[in-house]
Formats: sequence, C-alpha cells, structure tokens
Amino acid sequence: MASSSGFIVLALFTSLLYVGGTVVGAGERSAGFLILGVWTLSLLYAFPGEWSRSISSAEVAHRYSVFDELPVFVAVLLGAVVTFWMSVDLGLGAVVASSLVGIAVALWRKELGAPAFCGSFAGMASAEVFGHPEMLLAGAICAAFFIASKHVFNGFGGELGTIAWAGTVVAAVILRRPLFGESVYAWSIGAPLVVYATVGAVLTFVLSHRYRAGAVLASAVVGLLAGLLLPLAHGAEAGSLYAVAAFCGSFAGMSGLERFGHVGWMVPAGAICGLILMYSAPFLGGAGGKLGTAAFGAVIGVHGLTQIVRIAVRRNPFSIFGR
Repeated sequence: MASSSGFIVLALFTSLLYVGGTVVGAGERSAGFLILGVWTLSLLYAFPGEWSRSISSAEVAHRYSVFDELPVFVAVLLGAVVTFWMSVDLGLGAVVASSLVGIAVALWRKELGAPAFCGSFAGMASAEVFGHPEMLLAGAICAAFFIASKHVFNGFGGELGTIAWAGTVVAAVILRRPLFGESVYAWSIGAPLVVYATVGAVLTFVLSHRYRAGAVLASAVVGLLAGLLLPLAHGAEAGSLYAVAAFCGSFAGMSGLERFGHVGWMVPAGAICGLILMYSAPFLGGAGGKLGTAAFGAVIGVHGLTQIVRIAVRRNPFSIFGR
C-alpha cells in the first residue's frame, strides 16, 4: 500500500507540473508548448509500464519497519529545516544552502545522503510561504512521502525533488498559505535557462558515473558551483536564475545507468528542464522541490519517448526511412 501511494503522489504532481506548463505555453501561443505537449504525453505513456515494473514486486518484496525508517525520517526533516535556516537566516540562498547540505551529508553519512538531500529541496521553499515552524510540518510530510516512494521510480533523477514539492505543496494547502507565480520568461532569458540546465544535467551525469562521485555529491557540487559562480558572471538577479536552471538540470543528471546508459540522453532531458522552468513559472511557485519535479518529468519523458519510438519502429521498421 505504501509503495502504491508513493507512486501515485509522484505521478500526480509530475503530471500537474507538465500539464500546467503545456497549458501555459498554449496560452502564450509559443512553439514551446508543442514540445512540452509531446513530453507530457510521453511521460503519461511511461507511467503504466513503470507501475507494473515497480508495484508488482514492491509490495511483496519490501516491508517497512519503524525502527529502520526513523533515521531516514529524521534526515529528511533535518535536511529541510537546516537548508531553510541557511537559505533564509544566513542569507546563502536556496541553491547554495541545499548544495552545502547535500555535500556535507554525502561526505559524512553517505547512506543518508538521499533523504537529507530530499529534505534540502523542501528547505528551498520561499520565506514568503513558510516560516520555521511551518517548515517542520512540510519536512515531516516530505519524510513520509520519501519513505512511501523509496521503492518506486528507482534510477530516475529528480525523484527526490518531486517528493519535496509534493510535501511542501500539501503543507501549503493544509496551512492555507497561497503559492505564487511569475510571468513566463522571455526567450532572452529562457534560452540561457535551457543551456545551463543542459550543462547541469550533462556535468552531473559525468561526475556521478564516470568519476564515481555518486548522484547526490555530483548534483550538490554542480549546484554549489552554479550558485557561487553564475551570479558573479551574469549579475545577482540573472545569475541566480541561471543557477536555479543549472541546479534543476543536475537533478536530471542524477539518473542511473540502468535507466540511461549514455550521457547523450541528458541533453534532451536538460533542455526540457529549462523549457518547463519557463512555462511553469506562473503557478505553484514558492514550494521547494519544483526544480526536481521539472527534472523528474524530463527524464520520464525521455524514457517514454524512447519506448514509443521503439514500438513504432518494431511495428513498421521501414517507417523511419519513409515510403
């Protein structure tokens, strides 16, 4: 039952982001919405197969123990609270704060790196929506979602952020805290978002697998470098936004080799991360983890699209050459 609930939460919130982004793109009368539309259909196509793969074995093969899950719950909760404190009270900003938490835990207690990093994404939430007491509630909900989701969607980058976004959005609803939005970014800003998100995805994948840094440490290092260097290169406002894009792409790059055997798959995934950041800007802002949800939908979409292409070619092998 727990794994089923976790799967539904992840699929629901990812679909919400991508369907919403596609609708916004259509309203803008931009060609970008066609790409997002294809990606949305692809990720929706991938969900049933992933359900069969994950749930059919998860409920039988995995059991949950309060004693075993308690350190995980605490790691998620502390990751959220500490990141929020560092971001807001110390003024480090969300990207740098989350990255520092990820690096620290990955080096200190590697087995708790994923839950703490997940919590840190919740802690990236805006102080306009949450205060410190409210972050405790958001962190606790994220921890519950993390435990429920630990046996589903394995190997897809962005899952941790999707868990965090679901938890913080649910917390905002419970607390009746309105989330906010911004205008869709112009292409003068959107094009660099796509570029930096793509670079973040590729670099993280390479660091994680070729240099064996591991997914959490690789993403956190990319996020820290982006958070420190891009504001210097582009100015505080634009640089901070580009750092967000690079960090978003890095979550796609956390994907496993069992899902994507070559770094080339991170190029379309990273590009979609930048695109969905543009068109999802007007809704549900201020909740931590939205970047991870963008990355999760991007890699699921890649997976779904490759499945569709394989089936089409298998049924009509000459279709790719035309007739």
